[in-house]
Amino acid sequence: MKLGEPLTISSVSSPELGPLLTLRIVRQNNFIVSLPRTVPPRSEIVLEITYSGRLPPQPLDREAIAVDGTLAPQGQGQAAQGSQDELVVLAEPRFMYSNRNQWYPQAPTSDYATAAMRITVPSEYQLVASGTFVKTSLSPIAAEPEKGEQRFMRTVEYRADRPVRYLSCVISRFVPVGRAAAPGVNLEVVATPRQLRANRQMPGRVADILKFYVSRLGDAPYPDFTLAAIDDNLPGGHSPAFFAVLHQPLPTTPYSWANDPVAFEGYPHFFLAHEVAHQWWGQGVGWKNYHEQWLSEGLAQYSALLYAAQDRGPDALRNLLLQMRDSALELNDQGPIYLGYRLGHLQNDGRIFRAILYNKSAVVLHMLRRVVGDDAFFRSLQRFYRDFRFKKAGTDDLRQVFEAESKLPLRRFFQKWIMGATLPRLRVTTRIDDSQSAAIVRVDQTDEVFDVPLTVAVQYADGTNEDQTLVITEATSEHRIALKGPVRKIEVKDELGLAEIKR
Repeated sequence: MKLGEPLTISSVSSPELGPLLTLRIVRQNNFIVSLPRTVPPRSEIVLEITYSGRLPPQPLDREAIAVDGTLAPQGQGQAAQGSQDELVVLAEPRFMYSNRNQWYPQAPTSDYATAAMRITVPSEYQLVASGTFVKTSLSPIAAEPEKGEQRFMRTVEYRADRPVRYLSCVISRFVPVGRAAAPGVNLEVVATPRQLRANRQMPGRVADILKFYVSRLGDAPYPDFTLAAIDDNLPGGHSPAFFAVLHQPLPTTPYSWANDPVAFEGYPHFFLAHEVAHQWWGQGVGWKNYHEQWLSEGLAQYSALLYAAQDRGPDALRNLLLQMRDSALELNDQGPIYLGYRLGHLQNDGRIFRAILYNKSAVVLHMLRRVVGDDAFFRSLQRFYRDFRFKKAGTDDLRQVFEAESKLPLRRFFQKWIMGATLPRLRVTTRIDDSQSAAIVRVDQTDEVFDVPLTVAVQYADGTNEDQTLVITEATSEHRIALKGPVRKIEVKDELGLAEIKR
């Protein structure tokens, strides 16, 4: 089993087997429990593990959206005090225990389970954890002789009665911001004191996001959701089951992140929408191994795009997709989506990971939507969530769902776009037939053959415009577009795709 190396195990026992021999693996977050006799397959064994120690909290990890900051030029993002000294504002202390530090005993491979937790912290701290809040209580501890003050400890109980992939909690000096009505979800927002005023409208915003996702994807996987807004020097977030942590930059931050692939300055709610979407993708539906991580990040990224379009209109979707496409094209040669968190690992460059796993995945999902059509696309998302709720899924599982709903063969689409790193090259020519009633679009794929959506824009002499999406699946193909009148211009464009087009 896994348990953080700084934690010392004092005993392991079982009601069925009695005291058990335990071996700690040196310099690893693992330990071995030796059973005294052969246990038949599918047997259930209860292990009671007693351990203690001091374990540092975790930073944001590979299941968190975050940016890398560079030091900003002097005076940018900083507040001056006097003529020389800079005002340094420290973030409120917080302690995150989640999937990166093994703060409780767990299996070598993750899976879903229900759980109950009882966590005790100093009374000046509050916490949010995976599960439904059950109760809290205060208990006195010995007074400090030099101060003569009575101190208390706070014990909080949570119960996750729906399966979760891992247990998490975040501890800080939280204050309540508010509650709001959301479909099938008890919603609460808390914040560190410095972020309280900035998040007064946050309950309504989170409720709106939850309502949108329920309408598009299906009922929320968990009955409770808490957003914890904390101050930090860089934006970011993490979304375990039942709650999410949103890092909000301090005005005095010395960092700049405008060039990061997931820094969307034009839509400040994007990180929030992404983290809320993880309750469906990543938590409600898990992923089988690191190759399949794109199912969590790509689907959450695209869900946030959908919310941006609903909130700000189609131009927001287009602008965000263009930014994602540009970052994906810039770093596409670093590897396929299927590499998961190994993207950028050798270069120690998180930008590669975010450009490919987050942004390219979202662009590919939008191309898939254009290939199968809106109705089949959204039916497929809903069915995938319904069929794999509280299960771990893989790329083939998603493909089979989309094939079933669209009635289209999609093996090559997923093979090329998810597991490969090359891009299609298209040579496109257009002409109008002799009868002037149709436009003929010829497409040649000059290298490998992909399944590619291609948009043809027809501009008529009277000023009207019409866009048609062609699905290119062969090395050479001709497509006939019926015309409604005299044509001024025919333009082939694919601004929201990843193909290289020569005209």
